[in-house]
Amino acid sequence: MSSRTRFSAAANALRKKKPSPSPAIEPTSMLLSLPYDLLLNCLARVSKLHYPTLSLVSKTFRSIIASPELYEARSIINRTESCLYLCLRFPLDPNTYWFTLCRTPNRGNLLVPIPSPHLPPTKSSCLVAVGSEIYKLGGDRVSSCRVSVLDCKSHKWRQAPSMRVDRSYSSTASSLDGKIYVAGGCEDVNFSNWVEVFDPKTQTWGSVLNPGIDKRDGGEIKSLGLDGKFYLFRDDEFVVYNPKEGRWNTIGLDSDMACAVSFSDSVVDEVLFFWDDGVFKWYDSKARLWKKLNGVEGLPDFCHCLMVDVGGKMMVLWDEFVYYSTRFQENVIWCAEISLERRGDGDEIWGKVEWFDAVLPVHKSCHLVYAAGLSATL
Repeated sequence: MSSRTRFSAAANALRKKKPSPSPAIEPTSMLLSLPYDLLLNCLARVSKLHYPTLSLVSKTFRSIIASPELYEARSIINRTESCLYLCLRFPLDPNTYWFTLCRTPNRGNLLVPIPSPHLPPTKSSCLVAVGSEIYKLGGDRVSSCRVSVLDCKSHKWRQAPSMRVDRSYSSTASSLDGKIYVAGGCEDVNFSNWVEVFDPKTQTWGSVLNPGIDKRDGGEIKSLGLDGKFYLFRDDEFVVYNPKEGRWNTIGLDSDMACAVSFSDSVVDEVLFFWDDGVFKWYDSKARLWKKLNGVEGLPDFCHCLMVDVGGKMMVLWDEFVYYSTRFQENVIWCAEISLERRGDGDEIWGKVEWFDAVLPVHKSCHLVYAAGLSATL
């Protein structure tokens, strides 16, 4: 079966298939007769992937799943979990839309919308996940020092302390050791706070030593956190910041690490990965070589994708047009989960496709903005 046929079949299934009654989600008088505290404790031990389905069981279940007491109970028993979140936007729509991955008894893996107020369209570089929260930094059309936070426990937005300077969507942000580093996007290039760091635990912003690179406005800037260091790349300049030493070091553009960071699409379990014309590759920092990820088989063809670390596994998201007729087109978002394993002396990484599904049909103009993997007490 061709990949296009599979896309069409999966999209039709998503659009037409309706869930049928399942004994797994039918309430029973015995279950609902349990004391509230006992029922709360039971649901606290269930994976969040099943919460959207469980909320359909009864009003009691729906009330418990939406209550802050449930997350307090999960925190007490240290119910750490990994979840996938995806942000979408559409060219003519002023809003962004957020989804999370869940599992249903009849339709498999699906992306479901989260009940949260919309945010204006944003660039992916302005979004970064830390713990159980996703931070949106700065402005879009107009520069701003505003910081908005999506609490993935309650699915509510709140405001965090503002940055010291206004920044636009051209800024970049990365998480490192539980802190957020943000750089660039400043209208006034003379600001000493061209790079700032935010500590979510203390809710405070701090300054970072001037990186000593050209801070002119405009131009693409990229960053990532890896091995306890903050890498910053812009045009023909490449620097790395070591928080323990409190200093920046320059990296030559012809160096192996500079090439690796500039090409990488994602960091999964402290390893750089990128997608190259149908092949997943990873960077072996010891051998200073890009190597093929072995063992990944059975995925449909796709041109572009988002890759994100979700609990040490690689989650891959991509979209594909489906043509039902010459007049009707649809876009389908697919997702795959790939487990990773080092073999030999660690000089090989093998991947195994755990599953892949068509998880969301959307309008053909949909754009995948940002994907985040959260591993925390959610």
